[in-house]
Amino acid sequence: MTQSTLGDSSETSPKTTRSTSGTHSPLRAQLHKADYERAFDVLEQCADAACLPDFKERAVDAISEHFALRHVSFFAGPTFHTVFEDSAPLTAGKTAKMLPEYQDRWARYDIFGTPVAMRQLVHSGLSTLDELQSMGQLPAAADAYVRYFLSSTWRMQTAAALRLELSSGHTALLGMFDPEPGKIGAAEAATLRLLSKQMSAMARGLPASRPQGALAKLSERQRQVVQLVADGLSNAQIAEILSLAEDSVKKYVTRILTSTGCQSRIELALLARAQRT
Repeated sequence: MTQSTLGDSSETSPKTTRSTSGTHSPLRAQLHKADYERAFDVLEQCADAACLPDFKERAVDAISEHFALRHVSFFAGPTFHTVFEDSAPLTAGKTAKMLPEYQDRWARYDIFGTPVAMRQLVHSGLSTLDELQSMGQLPAAADAYVRYFLSSTWRMQTAAALRLELSSGHTALLGMFDPEPGKIGAAEAATLRLLSKQMSAMARGLPASRPQGALAKLSERQRQVVQLVADGLSNAQIAEILSLAEDSVKKYVTRILTSTGCQSRIELALLARAQRT
């Protein structure tokens, strides 16, 4: 592939333009060399993931870094509809603080669960708030989600969901949010749609959980937290023993659950106790 193929060349002849438009997706015309490079950077960051929990962390970090989106989440479920019910999603930035209210009140009204958004996600891999609003009036419940939850409470002006296919037919939605409007324009959307296909190909071949040796790969501080969880201590008690803020302990536990593939504190405790013996 030549540089003129990757870039946006103003010297392209009309004949070439007509031929290309008949054989390539319209999305490809929006991609420039820098967009392909950004896509390659994301894929390279995710390429060495050995299991789904590792892939989740790498995907969230890569999207946040290369698209300058500060608040990212990763929800997964057996079907598209159950994705929004994920009880232990991976969260980064303010999505961790948004999560309790979202799960308690707004999950069933998520704008990306509307029929129009679902069609976009299934057919193209991406749906953005700007695209959905440009199509006309939103359903009342989804409009309330945008107005009162995203905008009024959390000041999020940019929002999008990236659909990924996982093993065993499971589905994931990678949520992206930012207070700055217009962070996902046409080029970013086209790049993310390309990534939806490539990242899905990676994720479909990954095992759902880490092997038993996952605890050995944790940091020293993380292993300390694990052992205290295994002893049945609460976050407040762990915070006092390790001289940490309780919120810091919560973040440690969330990251450890993701890293080990455990679905709950109880499962983590059982894993830790099994490895003591």
